[in-house]
Amino acid sequence: MKSIQLLCLIAALAMIGCKDGEKPTATQDIAPTGATEPAMSPQMPPEKTSAAWMGKYAGVLPCWNECKGLKTEIEVRNDSTYTLSSQALGQEDKPRIFKGTFNFNTAKKTITLDAEGDHLKFLVNDGMLKKLDKFGDPEQGAPQEKYLLKKVQ
Repeated sequence: MKSIQLLCLIAALAMIGCKDGEKPTATQDIAPTGATEPAMSPQMPPEKTSAAWMGKYAGVLPCWNECKGLKTEIEVRNDSTYTLSSQALGQEDKPRIFKGTFNFNTAKKTITLDAEGDHLKFLVNDGMLKKLDKFGDPEQGAPQEKYLLKKVQ
């Protein structure tokens, strides 16, 4: 009788040992409902957290209203906020100031301002912002270098 029990035990161990291809799964402790542990925020992409492209940009963009140009300054900050200053040269005595938030598209490396900034889009590129049209394409109507804002801070 003992030999039958021993034989069954060996067979069971052999069957357990034959399971190949399965990887052991890690156990995970699940916090009880109502746990007060703070949730972690998603990690920002390196392009977003990098101070390399954060800062102040300035330049004169082409104007469609027969002005001499749009004197434009924009400051983009690491907390996804911006301040935009725009003045039609020869038509406005002082700049219009817009403040709000922006979204950064990591794949396209573009900044899109919120409604306060009229959903303007800019391509982030080596110490410059290039103004894009409302679809995210290069602006038409003037040489492309006219749509560049250079980093000043």
